[in-house]
Amino acid sequence: MPMGSDEDASKKQHLIQQVARTRDLVVHLPKYDSSKPSFDIHRELEELKGSLFVIADLSLERPSCYYELGIAEALEKKIYLIARAGTTIHQTVNRKDIQYYRDMNHLQILIDNIIQHAI
Repeated sequence: MPMGSDEDASKKQHLIQQVARTRDLVVHLPKYDSSKPSFDIHRELEELKGSLFVIADLSLERPSCYYELGIAEALEKKIYLIARAGTTIHQTVNRKDIQYYRDMNHLQILIDNIIQHAI
């Protein structure tokens, strides 16, 4: 998910953690520190390899989100794509499967449905 460019990033992360907790799932979320980039490809690969599924938020058209999505696709992970309504979608294999959300309430319902389906 976009971090530094999304004013709702921390709210989204909190929402995802809450929904996942109700299903006893551990969540890996991106970390963001504007003073230093924290992306570590080796750590990301290990966490993705051990994941049951991936939820990728393509809102705000961030190249880094597409990069990380490509890694998950290459690892052949089950991926659920989401984006804020109105987002332009770029290169992804599963463009037709993107689920769009209107607001935080709709996002919560969407995440809950995804997790129910995934597990």
